[in-house]
Amino acid sequence: MKIKTSLHIHTAEDKREGKKIKYTVYQLIDQACQLDFKVLALTGHEYFVYKPEYGDYARDKGILLIPGIELTLNKHGLVQKHVVVLNCQPEIENIKTLEELVNYKESHPEIFVLAPHPHFFFNVSLGLKTLKKYINLFDAIEYSWFYTKKINLNKKSEIVAKEHHKPIISTSDLHRLKWLNQDYALIDTPSLDIISVLKAIKQQKFTNITQPKKLIELIVYIIKTTIPGINKKVA
Repeated sequence: MKIKTSLHIHTAEDKREGKKIKYTVYQLIDQACQLDFKVLALTGHEYFVYKPEYGDYARDKGILLIPGIELTLNKHGLVQKHVVVLNCQPEIENIKTLEELVNYKESHPEIFVLAPHPHFFFNVSLGLKTLKKYINLFDAIEYSWFYTKKINLNKKSEIVAKEHHKPIISTSDLHRLKWLNQDYALIDTPSLDIISVLKAIKQQKFTNITQPKKLIELIVYIIKTTIPGINKKVA
């Protein structure tokens, strides 16, 4: 069966960026249910925000909620390297460097490591050089929602993915609920459980559903999410 999946999502419970986000985990799940999503991954910035009651609520709506996190690694001044880890536990918050994550994965092979927006100009990107250096760490590469018809930094990420036989999967990196249904993946999996879903991604049994944004949309998004006080919360 092919199921709608979004693997990189932030909500108001996010301790780092939650104040900028209007919708809660429950509102996310309700909206996702209406849009026929079957798999969501909750990836709070630097903090593990998943709770069993969130998973139970999602399950009652027919949705598998995968616990995850968006780690900030190898901090050096303004330079940060973001990595999304799925199917993890709260202790993942203690990981601070890419080398630590490599070692952690060796003893926790159940986790799934995604390289989010690796080739973007923001200080939160891995950069292609780092991505290639640690390519064996990553189970997949993200096809970011942040692009237009003329400007698409995902193209170089696609080249790396192809060279190293890594799946490249579309996500919403969701901060605005209205964009949930624009960028996601249709995964072909025999059952709705974490092991089966992640295995299907590794085997590249999915189709990306994504659409370019208007340049003005991206400019407004950057302004509203980076300039303090300009907007109470992002819709």
